[in-house]
Amino acid sequence: MASLGRLSSLLPLHVIGTFILVIGGVVGAIEAWKIERKRSIVILVLIVSMIALTFII
Repeated sequence: MASLGRLSSLLPLHVIGTFILVIGGVVGAIEAWKIERKRSIVILVLIVSMIALTFII
């Protein structure tokens, strides 16, 4: 959704897609934290980098 908002130059759609990405990343990291801590850190780093690349590119 964030990429679609970027392609069509609709800022609200881009922000909504990024917000959904953040929620998914946080929930995924919390779920992974219960099972394996290293994996949850990797998930958080990937999500943060994806969000940064979404706003930079």
